[in-house]
Amino acid sequence: MYYPTETDPRGAMGLGGKDEQMVASMGTFMTAIDYRTGKLAWRHRYPTAGGGFGGGPGILATAGGLVFAGDVSGNFIAYDAKAGKPVWHARLGSVSNAPATYMLDGKQYVLVAVGDTMYAFYLQ
Repeated sequence: MYYPTETDPRGAMGLGGKDEQMVASMGTFMTAIDYRTGKLAWRHRYPTAGGGFGGGPGILATAGGLVFAGDVSGNFIAYDAKAGKPVWHARLGSVSNAPATYMLDGKQYVLVAVGDTMYAFYLQ
């Protein structure tokens, strides 16, 4: 939970910056919600380091039933989209962008950046 402490209305609109204080945290989660019912399908709690956020900068869900995301520990993880269980991971370092997917010569790849390095993984 954050409490805005900026009193200048220009700052509160994002024109002059903003100032906020964190007052409580129940943890950081990746949560899957069933779009048909609005109910919680599964939840994965991220480990946090130094009180920071546990997730990476973005999530990619594929038609093949995988969800890709980074975590604060430097892992790039593939989760089963239905159960939320990790099915694969690679320790790459701090993921710096949301993953993307593309097709090349009939093969699907997942692309992710870690700092100034791009990694591409082939999906089977």
